[in-house]
Amino acid sequence: MRIDAHTHILSLADDPAFTAAYGHEGSLCIHRSRGEMPSHRLPTAAEWEELESASLGFQLIGPAETIADHPSFDKVVALAMSPQYLEGRLIGTVDTSGVTGVEGPKTPERCNEYIAGCQRQAPDQIIGFASVNPAFRGPKAAVAELGRAVEEYGLQGVKLYPMYQHWSPADRDLAFPVFGAAQDLGIPVMVHQAGSTRIDASLNLGRPALLDDIGRQFRDLTVIVAHCGLPWTDEAMFLLTKHPNFYAELSYHIATITRRDLFLFLHRLEPFFVPLEKIFFGTDYPGFLYDPEALLAKLLTVNEEAAGLGLDPIPQTKLEGIAGDNLAAVMGLRANRPTAGVGSPRR
Repeated sequence: MRIDAHTHILSLADDPAFTAAYGHEGSLCIHRSRGEMPSHRLPTAAEWEELESASLGFQLIGPAETIADHPSFDKVVALAMSPQYLEGRLIGTVDTSGVTGVEGPKTPERCNEYIAGCQRQAPDQIIGFASVNPAFRGPKAAVAELGRAVEEYGLQGVKLYPMYQHWSPADRDLAFPVFGAAQDLGIPVMVHQAGSTRIDASLNLGRPALLDDIGRQFRDLTVIVAHCGLPWTDEAMFLLTKHPNFYAELSYHIATITRRDLFLFLHRLEPFFVPLEKIFFGTDYPGFLYDPEALLAKLLTVNEEAAGLGLDPIPQTKLEGIAGDNLAAVMGLRANRPTAGVGSPRR
């Protein structure tokens, strides 16, 4: 089975201009590293307009676009973004165009209803993950919302964003109730314990080691470390050696390294006591570096690097496991190939 374990969908806010600015901030470092933007001053609006990819990033991506851009995949995980304030503005997943069928005011506080609406559009292909922010209205409200998202809306996991929302996953008063509720509900928790190019995100709250207390306290909880903990990948991988129910997904990390370095990363995991069965494929789609088909090909062809490095190839069955079978086994998913005519790639 092929699964993209990390995608985003719909809009980040109800204001297109704000959403574009948010995308510019996060991608500026990438454009500068490619020589596409000035390195010693901020770009002008005209320079952004001239850049072909300026419209990409957190654009409006609905269920049909998501499926069309994943023609080789059985399923994709669509992640909600829970409400938070950024520079005085409430942001989070919003269905600005009404594609989900959720009626009423457009607000990030209904992020889980929107993701459930996406899942209803393609229930065999889209796996909806809820999101809650215990710092927004407190842990009790977050726990109640998570219960609704799973038991009423039918969402199948939860994504948490501590470093963006300025709370620690090791906070026993604020965070532990959410992790405990997820364990009681029997759903996996994906946590953004990794870096971020957003200025307001707190790197101190992104360290993977902050999840160690979660593994010690909630022994039956499935925890997925997003982005392999980049830039603290060794720290994240060591969590996987220590905690039996900890996993990691490759999104963002896989886009920042060459195929050779991806091979070396995967090749060293089992000697580091991390079974490859603990690694899931993900892309962080729809960002312009995160073409699902290209990144999948990058993973599945890594063994072409083996001979030049004088190393044994990785068993193809293990690569297929990373491509989707591993996550399917953890979540008890069944294969269901997309139906013909759903859509075609937008590229």
